[in-house]
Amino acid sequence: YDGKIYRFLKGGPSNSGLIETLSNIYLNRMDNFLIDQSSTKQNEFYGRYQNQIFLTWNQSLDELEQILKSMKSEYHHLSFDIHIGKNLNYLDLY
Repeated sequence: YDGKIYRFLKGGPSNSGLIETLSNIYLNRMDNFLIDQSSTKQNEFYGRYQNQIFLTWNQSLDELEQILKSMKSEYHHLSFDIHIGKNLNYLDLY
């Protein structure tokens, strides 16, 4: 940029095609885990756009908390902001 070369030591720009592709490859395993957990239930939905995940859950709260605990343990190096409720702000939609 501007005649200079910059090196990213950790991470990279989220709008880079390479970063988007690498993050999708990396998060595919987590997607499959959550899809497997929710698809065995009836009337559940799972979706992800970049780093935003949306999941419906009509089973017990204890069961959901156990799944989320397993996910956090498996992906302990990632940070998660989890919001449980009937209304959710998702990508600025209500």
